[in-house]
Amino acid sequence: MLTAKLSVRYEGDWTSNLVSYDVSGEFLASTFRDRRYFGLVALEVAESDYDDVIETIREHESTMSVDVIEKYAVGGVDRLSATLLIRSQHFEYTPLQVLLHEGFIPLGGFGELRNGTESFDLLLTNREDLSEAVELLERFGPVKIEYVSSDFQRRTTPSVTEWSELFESVTPRRRRVLNKALEAGYFDIPRGCTLQEIADDLGIAKTTASQHLRKAEKRIMQFFIQYVNISAANGE
Repeated sequence: MLTAKLSVRYEGDWTSNLVSYDVSGEFLASTFRDRRYFGLVALEVAESDYDDVIETIREHESTMSVDVIEKYAVGGVDRLSATLLIRSQHFEYTPLQVLLHEGFIPLGGFGELRNGTESFDLLLTNREDLSEAVELLERFGPVKIEYVSSDFQRRTTPSVTEWSELFESVTPRRRRVLNKALEAGYFDIPRGCTLQEIADDLGIAKTTASQHLRKAEKRIMQFFIQYVNISAANGE
């Protein structure tokens, strides 16, 4: 078995119209009924591009409606994260529909959006399957093979549930201290500030700042080290 990532610029769809913006995303869920598409899409976009990105999606001829389910700032990097519920109408199959109809198995979700292209991780039996998948996607626009594994590889990335649990574990106070530490260069080499300076800026005791920072760091490191170890084991 092989795994491969294929990307396609779906010409004529709103996804391809986002190529000129600083935006990426993940299709969290989707379904089709009577030529109507319902999809939940998570986007991360430069704050300066957000309004134009939403307008581009809303104004596309296939789009029926766009509801912003949630929107929040990504701390310290001038970016916004938004989850959209998109309803649209298609008079032809979409790339995902074609892949599913022809028996291909997408891994890890409903596809990703980056640089105006949709990409899919696929489970394949052999190289002939890869060629067939490329031919199917070429109906929609230019196709690029991002990678092909020599053997089946399970994606060593956290699930949406695991990400949510991590985010919930970093309390608002811990997040505030983390953002200030990152902004002030506390993690730089050499350090751009001291722990006392962080505490003074936030108006809290140095010991309080230290506890919040250490607890947040520990939780984040516990989360990521397991995937670092899995990835290293797969490559050994």
